[in-house]
Amino acid sequence: MNDTFEQARAHFTEALSMLEQGRWADAEERLEDSLRLLPGRASTLINLGVARLQLQRPQAALEALDAALVAQPDATDAWGHRGRALAALGRHDDALQAFDAVLARQAGDAAATFQRALSLNALRRHGEALAALESLLQTRPESGATWVQQARTLQCLGRHDEALPSYRRALALDPTLGEGWSLLGQLLKDRGRTVEAASCFEQALAHGAAADLNRWFLAAVRGGSAPEHAPPAYVQRLFDGYAAEFDDHLLHGLHYRAPEELDRLLASTGTPRSHAALDLGCGTGLCAPMLLRHARHVDGVDLSAAMLEQARATGHYRQLVHAELAAHLQATTERYGLVVAADVFIYVGALDQVFAGVRRVLEPGGRFAFSVESAGEAVPYELRPSLRYAHGVGTLRELARQQGLRWLAQHAAPLREDQGRPVAGLYLVLAAP
Repeated sequence: MNDTFEQARAHFTEALSMLEQGRWADAEERLEDSLRLLPGRASTLINLGVARLQLQRPQAALEALDAALVAQPDATDAWGHRGRALAALGRHDDALQAFDAVLARQAGDAAATFQRALSLNALRRHGEALAALESLLQTRPESGATWVQQARTLQCLGRHDEALPSYRRALALDPTLGEGWSLLGQLLKDRGRTVEAASCFEQALAHGAAADLNRWFLAAVRGGSAPEHAPPAYVQRLFDGYAAEFDDHLLHGLHYRAPEELDRLLASTGTPRSHAALDLGCGTGLCAPMLLRHARHVDGVDLSAAMLEQARATGHYRQLVHAELAAHLQATTERYGLVVAADVFIYVGALDQVFAGVRRVLEPGGRFAFSVESAGEAVPYELRPSLRYAHGVGTLRELARQQGLRWLAQHAAPLREDQGRPVAGLYLVLAAP
């Protein structure tokens, strides 16, 4: 028994050293070795949970932490890490209970207060989140990360003027906060201060913030060569957070009109009713009623799981797929008489793969109807400070020619409004041979 204990303790001690060195996978292996010898030991299970959180495996971390709390229900650090695991799984209501358990045992715990504010923001309880962060800043005004979250929360509340000095203070305290630089850059970009925004995105890149995202932001404010498409993770996060208000904002705030314009254009070209239509970037399903006038069945594909849930609730779709557009078009075994992409290509610059995929799934004589923001005739595509792509009609004609798609009709009309001004758009219908 003593030999078993000593061997388990040796594994545990080695694992702690590995955790300090950031060797998360090695630490997990040693902690599991220790648990095989001494099952149910709370301290070992807690550190196993920490390692698995660092390995971005929150469900596995949660299992270890729950086991630790069975062995030691009052383990404050286990409750804190459990809250982080639940938040990473999107279970923010449960995460709040875990953070409250920490604060009940250790009032004013800074880490629990901070993480609790993040979960409150995720639940759109921004006023409560702001109160928690401001309370934390009274005792820890030197925390740059807390100032960043306070600024983000102020923005969620629409208080952008107040957010700006909070970002400045955060970065004065800790200039290495890459995410802070990126968020400040986005705020400055939205206020039209593109030169300052570009400098912030450069700082974000220099300090390790998401490279693909900040290079995309930088291209948007500087012009010139742009990435071929928006970062998928950005698009997914944007629309996952936007799903609940999407329809109301788009229809009543931005006066979105793409489905109606495409409907009229399809009717004007004598589009026959098909067995099935594919709604590319279907979002919440705004195009589905229109598509059901042109097809018996409608399928949808989108990057945002939350948007797909909204679309599923309409009952209009035969099937819905969570996937990137070009990848789905290359993988699906379905074939369609109509493919529609309404205000979707604003997040895709290079359309070569999409056109090739559409040609692959179109039945003979099938129609491809879509909209784009209009760029100059000779411009292949450009990324604008709005973070949306615009396309030139010359390149679209060439892509259609390469895929053997016949140019049936085009119509220039606004897509929606941006800050009260109409956004110039182009609506097109192409046909397969």
